[in-house]
Amino acid sequence: MGAVVNGAPAQTQVRRPLGPTADRSFMPPCQAACPLHMQIREYVDLVAQGRVMEALQVIRDGNPFPSVCAYVCAHPCEDACRRGQVDTPVAVRALKRFAVEFGGEMAVHARAETTRTEKVAIVGSGPAGLSCAYYLRRLGYPVTIFEAHAELGGMLRVGIPRYRLPRRVLDTEVRNLMRMGVDVRTGVRVLSLDVLRDMGYQAIFLGLGAHQSRRLRIEGEDASGVVDAVALLREVNLGLKPPLGNRVVVAGGGNVAVDAARTAVRLGAKEVSLFCLESRPEMPASEDDVRAAEEEGIKMNCGWGPKAIQRDKRVTGVEFKRCTAVFDANGRFSPSYDEDTTTSLPADSVVIAIGQMPQIPNDFQLQLSRGTIKIDPVTLISNRDGVFAGGDAVTGPASAIQALAYGRRAAFRIHEYLRRLYPLPEKPEREALTGDLLPETVEMIRKLERVEPPALSPEARVQDFATVEQVYGWEVAAREARRCLSCGNGAEIAFQDRCASCLTCVRVCPYHVPRIDAEGTVQIPPDQCQACGVCAAECPARAIFLRRAQDGRHITAELDQLFASEREKGTRPLIVGFCCQYGFYGSGVLSGLWRGFTGGSVMVPVQCLAKLEAEHLLRPFEMGAEGVFVAGCGDRCGRENTGVGVLQRIHRVRKTLRQMGLEGERVQGFGLLSSDEDPVKALETFAERVAALHLKSVMSQEVRS
Repeated sequence: MGAVVNGAPAQTQVRRPLGPTADRSFMPPCQAACPLHMQIREYVDLVAQGRVMEALQVIRDGNPFPSVCAYVCAHPCEDACRRGQVDTPVAVRALKRFAVEFGGEMAVHARAETTRTEKVAIVGSGPAGLSCAYYLRRLGYPVTIFEAHAELGGMLRVGIPRYRLPRRVLDTEVRNLMRMGVDVRTGVRVLSLDVLRDMGYQAIFLGLGAHQSRRLRIEGEDASGVVDAVALLREVNLGLKPPLGNRVVVAGGGNVAVDAARTAVRLGAKEVSLFCLESRPEMPASEDDVRAAEEEGIKMNCGWGPKAIQRDKRVTGVEFKRCTAVFDANGRFSPSYDEDTTTSLPADSVVIAIGQMPQIPNDFQLQLSRGTIKIDPVTLISNRDGVFAGGDAVTGPASAIQALAYGRRAAFRIHEYLRRLYPLPEKPEREALTGDLLPETVEMIRKLERVEPPALSPEARVQDFATVEQVYGWEVAAREARRCLSCGNGAEIAFQDRCASCLTCVRVCPYHVPRIDAEGTVQIPPDQCQACGVCAAECPARAIFLRRAQDGRHITAELDQLFASEREKGTRPLIVGFCCQYGFYGSGVLSGLWRGFTGGSVMVPVQCLAKLEAEHLLRPFEMGAEGVFVAGCGDRCGRENTGVGVLQRIHRVRKTLRQMGLEGERVQGFGLLSSDEDPVKALETFAERVAALHLKSVMSQEVRS
């Protein structure tokens, strides 16, 4: 029996206008900056809710080799993250790592069927070649990879040290690709494209990478003890241990140079010094890697260029000259030096890491541009019909995720070529959000410092090639993911004709976002809105909606579905709980709560309780429930004053219930302002109170009858 008022079931008359249902959100800056345009906002949000396997599915839908990227991605998304305007960017790559490690190899199960007859050859198995093969297989083409080395992976396998990318991770992704039906020919160096044509391949993709080191062209460069960084990393990754001696000097300022220096330490060098042309802020190497190298004892010497290598049968030292500028007035690489300012350093070995270029056989008969393959920027076709190219062989040395994105583009261009389709310009799936946060908005956003993943101590990691960065624990990952500002998911005034200009949204917005324009119309700038949902919940005209329908008014639909399901079972909920997906519900604290309950009780997860309207709290009573509770994040909430706003709505609902003849204590909030209380114990006490009120109402009804 449902709640009663004067002997009759309680009915609330609430007008629920239908609102926008389409996803009208903007592409967030992180997604726009990602070469693969991964749905970062979505999978970070799922991690924050504790729905890690769903997050992993989103990740795998957008990235052919997410496990690899989870270790070595250059994460341009973090550079674009607007959280960096508040405190520090969200640790997107580390959260991806958490999701893929949690899912494990069991989550790697891509399958593909051959539905096309045209064969495609891929020369080179670096990230561009592997990505191209992956997407071509998904399109149904028979694909063969030709790789000169004994194993697939290209620079992922021979150019990235194991402490950054464990071989097991790459092996897992390669096995997945082979399970998709990709034919693999390792130990085969292709010297002529005409041979591939004769073998029946109707399209060829060249993902040759950039494996050849550039030379310094200075005195002594041919001395014994001078090695190029790419060769050094390749030998170490293949299991060799080149003798470098105790004193090693590395020339270069990029990631390869830093990797070579850190590798030298692990090979037993006592003194490792890195010299580069750039100043410290200009260094192209990742700041995280540079900092890690310094922790391992590597000395950074910025603003120096090699002048001569000193030798006596073999290397004895290096002379450097002061670099006064790296780029010219037009921003082009054109270093200038002060030849009179020099310094020298003794060395047993010198590692050259000043850049790489592709090795392209002359018999390929390809047109080159400054050492890289020249292609049409739209079709990605070279000067030879049906021969496509991408990755480092076209761009020069770049990041792994850029190569993956190039491989994906190439797969679809090859598909269009084989199907004789005109290549259309790529358009973003939705408009990207632009603009910085205003100071008044930044001031009101709760400051939550970034949590870095754990790492081995410098003393431990220099002993061998064990993985340096460790993985988040569940609670830490969820806490870091909650820092996401959910950019582009904000509110909009969907019905301007309904807006009464009452300025409620202006008054209640915690972030001072709504504005009144010159015509007196209220506007909600999408680049400032923090998607808390307070304005949508409080708007008396119901003119405001969140840009993603599932973020707000979907709660009513979920309640309708929930009660319909219970009616099919012949039961009804005794208590309905609205639980923050990022708080007690998402963290699993409430997972075992209902086992001891005698009546039916259900929970409705809500993306931030700020989106919870008074109407939602009254709706369960209208449908026959006896009690309602709201469980939040307490002091762990990523937003300011969310709990205060929810408590105000609870007080209004209690007043309405009393007007209806029901006890106000049938609605209760937990964990709205503090996380100190035991939520399970508090909710069990609440359930007992509601059961007593239910019994009291039944007995009163029987007496009146």
